[in-house]
Amino acid sequence: MQSRYVQIAERIRGEIASGQYASGARIPAENELARMLDVSRPTVRQALDLLAREGLLVRVKGSGTFVSQSKLVHESTSFVTGYREESRRKNRILRTKVVCLRTQEAGEKVGDALKLAPEEPVTKLVRIRHLENMYANAPVVYTTLYVPVKLFPDMARTDFTETSFYEALDSRGLSVAHASRRLEVVMPPEEVAAGLEITAFEPVAFIVSRGYTGSGQAVEYTESYYPASRSSFRIEIDR
Repeated sequence: MQSRYVQIAERIRGEIASGQYASGARIPAENELARMLDVSRPTVRQALDLLAREGLLVRVKGSGTFVSQSKLVHESTSFVTGYREESRRKNRILRTKVVCLRTQEAGEKVGDALKLAPEEPVTKLVRIRHLENMYANAPVVYTTLYVPVKLFPDMARTDFTETSFYEALDSRGLSVAHASRRLEVVMPPEEVAAGLEITAFEPVAFIVSRGYTGSGQAVEYTESYYPASRSSFRIEIDR
């Protein structure tokens, strides 16, 4: 005989398949489902966790549980473009929260990426971004980027909630003509998981990027985290 939570998962799975819960719809809260189904809340939680592991549901901290939408396709692995421009082309409304914007020493890792001495100053920009009406407005990317202060001295005074970083570079003659990127799947650092509103046990796609001008000047080093449950990536290769 099936466990009670498995039976509940089967019922919810059938309701999703029948269209009772549409793609992106919020399903009732755990306590409400427990009352409706006359079971304990932990039993409901087990059922929802099972469906979330299967990819049928997405659990968003502080918002609820939602029927999975198609994964968001990111094109950053195929083109040199800003996320704002990519969203604009797809008629999506991008919202940006600036978590950190300050000047600091490059250090070994960032200095090596940007071909700077460790003590040279860089501007650090941390942003969390979401798309309106996608995944109940849950964040879709957590990004930290670094730029040499000598190339963009007024960057720390720029409002990046509305300003496109790549367009700001373009206006200063620092257009990124080439980018080198590396993608791997990792478990998120604690602050990243909190920023993306996921648990520390949900994997993320981690992309490290270095951007260069046409003359080969290293202008930006970026680390971006995308929730694996909400993300896919477009990759194009020419022979």
